[in-house]
Amino acid sequence: MEEKIQTVIQELNAFLSGPKLALVDPARLKLLDKNARYMDKETFDQLVSNIRHDGALESVPLCHKDGGVLTVLSGNHRVQAAREAGLKEILVLVIDKPLSKGEKIAKQLSHNALVGKDDPQLLKSLWSEIEEMELRMYAGLDSELLKELDKLEFSSISEAKMDYRAISLAFLPEEAEALKAALEQADVLFAGEENYALSMTHYKRVFSLVADIKEKFNIVSNPTAFMKLVELAEERMAEEGGERKYEV
Repeated sequence: MEEKIQTVIQELNAFLSGPKLALVDPARLKLLDKNARYMDKETFDQLVSNIRHDGALESVPLCHKDGGVLTVLSGNHRVQAAREAGLKEILVLVIDKPLSKGEKIAKQLSHNALVGKDDPQLLKSLWSEIEEMELRMYAGLDSELLKELDKLEFSSISEAKMDYRAISLAFLPEEAEALKAALEQADVLFAGEENYALSMTHYKRVFSLVADIKEKFNIVSNPTAFMKLVELAEERMAEEGGERKYEV
């Protein structure tokens, strides 16, 4: 079986231009002397439990080969946990070319630092979908993070997911009535047609048009310019739909 696995790895490595795959005994790997990434005992014990449950690592450590020594650049805790879990072989990626001390440290720090961040509300939503306590423990979220998630409240609109602008215009009573009538007229004229939410491009287009109207008709007030836009729209609607069905 091991010969077949080694054969498969060799065939895969033939297609890899960078680090190569290798199946090794975690006890043979040299760990970093200095590692800025730390893991508390509770988290490490959970990692060991997960690996023991899975019977394998589910992410691949990165190593550097210098002579006959394989040094772990990224994944030191996973390798330590694999040892604790009793694994005799794990799959690793091996850089088999000379690296300076600075290059090794840079790779170590980049793998620790460039890991992204979680959207707290999405994380809480995903966490709430796990019903089994055993699987919640397997997920490995620490107690401090869970306390922070409990404080979160879901909002109907996530600014991270939707770009929008809220615009307020103040109209005089007669202007407000005229605007209401024009909108009702538009509902009648275009009833049955498909309607779509407009993008920010349309938002910019509308208010660029308002600015043009202010300049062309020498208008200072935004609401007044907007009403002029409504007036022009009414004229166009009259051409499209005949007599107005609503009057102010």
